[in-house]
Amino acid sequence: MSFCGVARHDESPGFYDRAVWFTERRDRRSGGCGMRYPLRMHGLFLATLVLVVAAGCGGNSMFVYKPGGPSAGGPKLPVKVAVLPFKNGTENFTKRGSVFAPEALYYNLAKSGISGMITALTPDLWAKAFADDTAAAGSFRAVRFVYTPSELVDEDLYIEGTVLKATAAGAWDNPNEFALGLRALRKADNQPVWEKEVTRVWKPPSTLYEGCRTNQCSMDRYHADKNRVMREMFAEARADLVATLVSLSGSRAGEGGLPPAASSGESHKDKETSPPDQESTEGTIERILKAK
Repeated sequence: MSFCGVARHDESPGFYDRAVWFTERRDRRSGGCGMRYPLRMHGLFLATLVLVVAAGCGGNSMFVYKPGGPSAGGPKLPVKVAVLPFKNGTENFTKRGSVFAPEALYYNLAKSGISGMITALTPDLWAKAFADDTAAAGSFRAVRFVYTPSELVDEDLYIEGTVLKATAAGAWDNPNEFALGLRALRKADNQPVWEKEVTRVWKPPSTLYEGCRTNQCSMDRYHADKNRVMREMFAEARADLVATLVSLSGSRAGEGGLPPAASSGESHKDKETSPPDQESTEGTIERILKAK
């Protein structure tokens, strides 16, 4: 049985170092692909796969973000969060270079996908993915994506963002780069309480496509690699936001009608009758977010 876009390491002694065979067989009766040719995997995999897919060996290239699970440990804050659509702050290009010169080939995934490989990672997709991931983590009382500020109801914070980089390299040896600029604002007075830039520069692991025998398998692995990096970026941003809010609850205690921090000389009885630290922190955070 033949497969369209089969990739395997050639085991013949003395053949290309780290070579990969992409098998294309075109059978008019089966609608398959039609020729076989060897290409070096080192630096050429993605560009070659794009050519194979363009030759008629397709699959489902739609990227669907898969959120992570609940955060392990850490506080759950009594805060409702909305995420607005992100802006596109990437460079003004969709593709640089050519599949025939993959060393200089780059794609701007925020503006366009890679035909037959992955759909565009638009700013709206990034924002929805961030909202879904943050909701799944369970660090806040509620998180949702909204299209406009007019949809805000009882949220304490809303988050704005800019996709700064969404660059995918066409050559195996060249790094990919994702970058996000984020900030959270109080709904009460539209004042920012947090800003963060998160960046990832990485190369896929050499085993990413190991064992794949179909184009769909390769696409799924490619999507999973991008999904993993996005999830890591969201986790870093979320942890920093939580830490900032908890920090604000202490540094602003006693200001603007906020409860003062407990003094070192308060009585043992007071300590016993005072509410737990978590409750005090939550109350302070709520007051901060309501700008009281």
